[in-house]
Amino acid sequence: MKCEKCSDAINPEESFQHAGQTLCEDCYMDVMTAPKACDPWAVHTAKELVGKEFTLTPSQQKILDLITNNGPLTAEEICQQLAINEDDFQRNFATLRHMELARGFKDGEEVRFTLFQDKLKS
Repeated sequence: MKCEKCSDAINPEESFQHAGQTLCEDCYMDVMTAPKACDPWAVHTAKELVGKEFTLTPSQQKILDLITNNGPLTAEEICQQLAINEDDFQRNFATLRHMELARGFKDGEEVRFTLFQDKLKS
């Protein structure tokens, strides 16, 4: 039996069902605990860190630097330029959003990511 997300071999007794897929424990945990960008409690908690000493992870810092220097960008552009996958981007971006350092917005049919304080086009 194989995990339908990562294709790793798994024993049937160690498999999990989610949304019609058979997943390994790691992929199941990723799906069930994925951070969400719009989480008011996480925003409140993260804002408590602002002004205090905190450190972004290297991936979070790279995303923030890329958006600062080249934004606004789509998720695809960010993933391509940083050679990361969509899941890694979403996980790291959620933290930046919670800390009100970066945000997403609709630009026509596309979602773009920019610094939190940037003004939207009129």
